[in-house]
This record gives sequence, C-alpha cells and structure tokens, in this order.
Amino acid sequence: MKQRTVEKASLIADQVRETAEQAARLVRDDTPDSVLDKTAQAATQVWDGATRAGQYAADMTPDPLLERADQAARATRGNRTPLLVAGAAIITLVLVRRSRARRR
Repeated sequence: MKQRTVEKASLIADQVRETAEQAARLVRDDTPDSVLDKTAQAATQVWDGATRAGQYAADMTPDPLLERADQAARATRGNRTPLLVAGAAIITLVLVRRSRARRR
C-alpha cells in the first residue's frame, strides 16, 4: 500500500514538473527578446545590489559577533535532529493549546 502511494505521488510530481516546464517554455517562446533582456539586466542589478549589501553588512559587523554567529551555526548543524524534534514539540504544544482554548 505504502509503495503504491509513493509511486503514485512520484508519477503525479513528474506530471506536474512536465506541465510546468511546458508552460515555462511557452511563456519564454511568446515573450519578446527585449523583455527577456531587460529582465536579465534587472536580475543582475538586484543580484549585485544584494551582494554589495551582504558584503557591507559583513564588513560592518564586529568580529566577536561574527565568531558567535559562526559558533551558533556550527552547533546547529551538529544538532539538527534534536533541534527539529524540539521545534516540532513546541509547534504541537502551541496547536494543542490553541485548539483547547477555542473549545472554551
């Protein structure tokens, strides 16, 4: 039963992916080249601006704060499972409390 469900979900996902690719191709084919060029230029400008802003923020951030952020990131990567379990438990607790409060 489970295997059949997984296969069916995979088939549906493939169909959705193919439909999305086909729609993207149609839109791309119907869009004038000038619009595509302007879109590419705008995307490049946004990317450059975001890169500059990120570099500025990194340059302006004090070194001790960067070190602490690096330590926190490493600790998070090393303990993903317990953090995910704790997050799921908190979400469950909030949802249970919310549903009980609505019944009153």
